[in-house]
Amino acid sequence: MIKVSMGLLDHQDIHLEGEEPSSFLEVENSDMIEFHENVKYDLNVSKVSNGVLVNGSISIPYKGVCGRCLKEFKGEAANRKLCLFIEDVTEQELDLSEDLRSELVMQLPVNCICSEDCKGLCHTCGTNLNEETCNCHEKPAEDSPWSALDNLDLK
Repeated sequence: MIKVSMGLLDHQDIHLEGEEPSSFLEVENSDMIEFHENVKYDLNVSKVSNGVLVNGSISIPYKGVCGRCLKEFKGEAANRKLCLFIEDVTEQELDLSEDLRSELVMQLPVNCICSEDCKGLCHTCGTNLNEETCNCHEKPAEDSPWSALDNLDLK
């Protein structure tokens, strides 16, 4: 948990730097993405007129499996320009955990891919097209069961 004492914040800005276990994310490891390292954060917390301002960065490395070519790769979910405003704080201790967790979860990839230009696998033989070309040939269009529709005159 990442907490800030509001009493201390009344007198000075607070710098927080540290790590939390990957369980901090409350995201389960899956077949596509795994977390084996800690969440790292470097935050500056300031009291402003109507609330608290949090600036800094938060990140976690992960291992993923590419959804196109099925190769393992390493990535990082990070927000290096974190800026949060928390309004109307009434407690003596402010828990930043939920806001930071949400911010970091939004940085996780929806579809894990090793790179934007990943070519994936051949749909016919399964060859990784990033590493080699395959010898498969698409069926000629005239062999398609739908090719008879090309001869229809719809006018």
